[in-house]
This record gives sequence, structure tokens and C-alpha cells, in this order.
Amino acid sequence: MRPTKKRRIDQETLEVEVNQIIRLEDHLKNAIDDGKSLNGLSDLLKIAEKEMGRPQLLHKCLYAIYRTFSLLISNGWFNSSGPRSQNTILVRQWLFKRLDQFFDLLGELFQHAEPLIKEAATQIPLTLLKQLSSSVSSATETPQIHYRTFRYIIPKYLRAKSSLAILVGLVNQYNDIRWFTLREIPRILHQVSPIERDDILIENTLSLLEKVDNMPKAKTEIKSFYIPELAKPPKDLAMSKPSEEDEELSDEDDWRKYFDSKESSEPADANTPDGRTSQFSTHRKLFYVQSHRVQFSGAWLALLQYIKSSPEHSNRVLSILHHTIMPNLTQPIQLMDWIGACIEFDGATALLAFNALFVLIQEHNLDYPDFYTRLYALLDKNILHVRYRARFFRLLELFLSSTHLPANLLASFIKRLARLSLSAPPPAIIMLIPFTYNILKRHPSLMAMIHREVASLDLDPFLPDEPSPFLTNAISSSLWELNTHRLHYAAPISAMAQIFSEPFTKPSYVQEDFLDHTYGTLYTAEAKRKIVKEPAINIDTQEQLFGQRLENDSEWRNVKDPCNIWI
Repeated sequence: MRPTKKRRIDQETLEVEVNQIIRLEDHLKNAIDDGKSLNGLSDLLKIAEKEMGRPQLLHKCLYAIYRTFSLLISNGWFNSSGPRSQNTILVRQWLFKRLDQFFDLLGELFQHAEPLIKEAATQIPLTLLKQLSSSVSSATETPQIHYRTFRYIIPKYLRAKSSLAILVGLVNQYNDIRWFTLREIPRILHQVSPIERDDILIENTLSLLEKVDNMPKAKTEIKSFYIPELAKPPKDLAMSKPSEEDEELSDEDDWRKYFDSKESSEPADANTPDGRTSQFSTHRKLFYVQSHRVQFSGAWLALLQYIKSSPEHSNRVLSILHHTIMPNLTQPIQLMDWIGACIEFDGATALLAFNALFVLIQEHNLDYPDFYTRLYALLDKNILHVRYRARFFRLLELFLSSTHLPANLLASFIKRLARLSLSAPPPAIIMLIPFTYNILKRHPSLMAMIHREVASLDLDPFLPDEPSPFLTNAISSSLWELNTHRLHYAAPISAMAQIFSEPFTKPSYVQEDFLDHTYGTLYTAEAKRKIVKEPAINIDTQEQLFGQRLENDSEWRNVKDPCNIWI
């Protein structure tokens, strides 16, 4: 009976404490209506901080505090349009301190084990943000977000892994939350000391930006808003059709335009190519695609400064850079320094950086003279053995696809790859042979490399240790390395290597067909290959490997056995 009595006592104690919370909330309601003391709010906060280990009581207390703040906001205690006395200012300052105290408490509960507590902790700040924004918009007659509250709560969501999914959902659903969050990220990151890295903040920020997938392409796509007052466009803003500001303007791709300024002292029209959205109010900026791109660019550029020393993080960014990030940047060429730093990494990270750099060169007129010199440096002894070699050949074919590249440059690449193929596994050689064939067919001036003979390796004019692909003298050498593969032990390789001794009348190979070969696929193809001509075999079989055994000892004495085989 004792456990039952103890449970009854605990239940009675809980009811007493819950009734105390209810009384404090009722007292605060009356105080709000009558304009009396609000010290009961501090008492509720103390109870919540004290009872964090008791989920049932904590849940009651959190929602009592939330309802109290909601009532204060609706009654204009945080924002009022009339004149403010000194006493009103002091009370408002005190209320904001209590509100910050409440947000700090909720931030600590983001990781709470009880799901209902965690849900309340993550939802209440956002609900109060909406109410405060509506209140300040009504008081000032200007649509706006309550920026003080927004700046206070967003870092808490970015520093907690469990609450990040909620913020990602809001960012991808509401244009105003995305715009303000992207604008806030640089300020949050700049508060982090370079010496004392906040790894959780950087990881969560990267995860958030990776998942931003609804950047608007036209004004007509800017429709969804979390703050109702911000959803109504300015009166003089036309939303029926996209303006020129929303279109891809030719001068936007020129980095020099970034530093140009309009000579006229009058504000530029947003619907003209020379318009500047920075001259608009915050409410008006929300309806311009260019303004969203500015915030997106600022957030990414701020984050990249903190992950440039991390190959893992850089690899994640580079894998989505050209199809997710670059199209939404105002000036993609601003990534040049960061991409240049990523090239210093080894392996797949450097390869992805070359891909991004090639996009900047091809689409945004970046001048990078050392591109092929740095790419040539990737061709080391390990490049044909790594697991990402298929991706490497795919990109290398893209980089060397231009017919305007110098012949001595291309000769250096195919000669270096041919030399590396001498110690490469069969799947890598299968990729290399059609790759070389396509380059030779595209550049007939290189055909001499497969007809020229080299008497010995010492007489090969190729300089394998020369770092510049323009100075290796490869064009005066030959591709004797590929000729050796005609005697390769793997039948597919020896058969394919024969193409260099035949007329180049075949069409170019589709490189993609050779990138997925492994030892397993080569064995399967060889095992299933139809035998056209039966291989030669020995018809006479021997019963014993070393002949017939002698029966008596006298015959054994005359047998010479220098290798001691019969012992």
C-alpha cells in the first residue's frame, strides 16, 4: 500500500503546483487588463526554470507563460502608436528582458527528451514572432518583421540540430523567413571567433543552405509569407508580369558592373537594368528576385570563409555548386578565391573544384591562365587507381573537348596518361584507350604520336617531371605505352588496343560506355563471350606428370635426379 500512498501524495503535490500556475496566470490576466504589476511573470519563469526535470508541470508552465505574452502583445504592451512616458519605456524594457529570458529557456529545451516539451519549445518562439510582427506593423502602419525578436531566436535554431528541420521547412515555405534568415546568417557567423570555431553552428548553417531549394525566378513566384502584413505588395509595385529586373541581364555577368555606380543623383527605377534594390524599403525588397539573390549570395560567401579549410565541407558545397548555388548568385565570379583554395586539396575535392572553375571560365568569362597546368598536376600515379576515376575521365573529357586547344598541351595529357597506364588496372585502361582515340581523331596533328617509333626508353624525348604541360616535349614522343597493351593479358584490352594500328575510320567512342567497368564486369563479359574459334589444346594426355614409376630398385639406381623430385 505504501507505493500507492506515495503516488497519491505526488499527484496531490502536482495538482497544488498546477493550481499555483493557474492562479499566477489568472492574476497576470487581471493585471494586464487593469495595468497593474506584472511581477507574477517572473514567478512563472522561475517555476519553469526550476521544474525542467518534471515534463508535465513544465508543459503547463510554458503554455501559461506563452498565453501571458500573447495577451501582452495583443494589448499593445510591446508596441503602441501613442506617446510613451518614461514609466511605459521602463515597463517595456522589463518585458523585453523577461521575453529574452523565456526565449533562453526555450532554447535550452530544444534538446529535451520529452517530445511535447521539444515541440512547445520550437513552436512558441515562432508564434510569438508572428504576433510581435503583426503588432509592430499595426502600431507603425508599416509592414515589417519584429527584427529584434528574429535576431534573438534564429541563432538558437541554428545552434540546435533537433530544431534545424523546423527552420528549413519555414525557409523553403515562406519567402520572408528565407529572406531574413539569409540576411542574418553573415551577422551570426561573424560573431564566431576564428580561433574558437562553433562546429555545430557551421554544420547546421551548411545543412540549411544546402536545402534551400525554392529560390524565386520571377516576381510571380513570391507569394507565400509567414508574416501576414508583409504579404501585401506595395501599392505601386506591379506583380502581373516579370520586370526586366527579374530577367537575366547581360551586364549582370560582367564583374566590372559590380563596382559601377549610377551618375545621376536620382534613385534608379527598379524596373530598369540599372536599378538598385538596396535603395528600397525592406518590405519592397521582399518582392524583388534580385534582392533575394543578394541575401543568398551574402549567406554563402560568409559561410565559405569558415569551411575553406575543411575538405569534407568543401566537397559537399562543390558537389551542388554549379546546379544549385551558382544560378542564384548575383556575381558567381566572387567564388573564384574560394574555388582556387579548394584546388589545393587532393582527390575528389580538387576535381570538383576544377569543374566549378571550368564553369566560371566558360560561362562567366573568368581568366585563369594556370587552369591546365594545375589540371596536369592531378595526373599522378594514383589517379588511375582511385574510386572516382570515372568522374575524373568524364570531367577530363569535358575540359579537353575544345578543338582550339594547342596540340602540345593535348599531347602532354595523353602521353602522361599513357605512361600511367603501364601500371594501371584493367578497368582504368579500358577508359583510357577510347579517351585517347577520341582526342587523336579530334586533333589529326597528334597522329604522328602513334606512328613514331622510340628505340628505347632512354631516347624518349618526353619529360615526365616537367610541371608545365606546354614544355614536356610530348608531341615529339610516341604513344609506345599504348602499343604494349596489344599483348595485355586481358583479352578486352588487347583487342581494343588494336584500334591504333587500324585506319581511323570508326566514329568517336561514347566515353560514358566505358566508365563503369570493373574487374567483375570484365570477367562477366569474357565468360559470356561466344567462342568463335576453339582454342588449341594438347590431345595426348599423360597419366603421370613425371612419367611412369620404375618398379625395382636396380632400375632406380641408374636414374639421375638432381632436383630430388622422386624423394
